[in-house]
Amino acid sequence: MKKYNLFVGVFLCLFNLNADEILESKKIFKLHTDDNELTSVYIFDGTPSEFSLKKVIENKPKKSLIKKIRLVDDNDIYAVKIFNKNEEYLYTLGIGNPFYAHATHIGFEDSDVMGGPVNSNIIEISIPTNIKPSYFVISKRNNVGLFDDIQKISLP
Repeated sequence: MKKYNLFVGVFLCLFNLNADEILESKKIFKLHTDDNELTSVYIFDGTPSEFSLKKVIENKPKKSLIKKIRLVDDNDIYAVKIFNKNEEYLYTLGIGNPFYAHATHIGFEDSDVMGGPVNSNIIEISIPTNIKPSYFVISKRNNVGLFDDIQKISLP
């Protein structure tokens, strides 16, 4: 019985050490922040085929920006992939279709067309300050429904 307890004890210690290494290598980053926390706000100037980083601000994000920040889903046409300094993929943020302006007008609710394309737009994403990206990859959904990378934007 003592040999069995010793074997189980050694096994659990080895498992615990290995689990700590796995947790350290798989850090989970919090995506959302509170409206009173400082975040890094990345502001892009974009067209349907080209994006450029306009500026980076460390500030408290607006509530409307916090509501927009989410992981990519089926409705997103464009997405921003975030990579760290070791070129490891962190996550993908969905930015919808920033080149389609939705309009609502009283009296035209039953209209088939409630908006139209725009040539350029300013896109803002907010990520927690503890995440230090080294570059972003802008992707666009193709006809099959998969994302194609259209541009890599390195940070200074």
